[in-house]
Amino acid sequence: MNLPQLSSKTNFLLLLTLWFGLVSSLNAKQFDQSYAQWKIQQQKYDQQLAKQDDQYYLSRPTQQQSFKQVSSSVNISSDKISLNHANLQQLQSLSGVGEKKAQAIIEYRQKNGAFKALDELVNVKGIGPKLLEKNRARLVL
Repeated sequence: MNLPQLSSKTNFLLLLTLWFGLVSSLNAKQFDQSYAQWKIQQQKYDQQLAKQDDQYYLSRPTQQQSFKQVSSSVNISSDKISLNHANLQQLQSLSGVGEKKAQAIIEYRQKNGAFKALDELVNVKGIGPKLLEKNRARLVL
């Protein structure tokens, strides 16, 4: 079988087309490899960010916890303290009131019900009129 003779110009174009096809094929493979490596790096980076986010959200107090911290610190500092609602720590923030006297106030409240007047505080063992007057400005019912 005889194949027709191709001109040198046609041979050149054919070789040039084959060469560009081969080169572009090699470039495509290199691009695919580079893309695959980049994708792996991105996935690792995303995992690191996700771990950081998890650590941040796990260590961050919830809104409710933050509110409790703020409200308890406000009550302890210089704000009014309710004889009928204060906890042990809040009562201890009163001048001259330690753990034992604070506990005695709570026990009196549990045994006798809510205080009806601030002056009733002197009925608690260990608390006298001087201690009441020292703290009267900070106390409420």
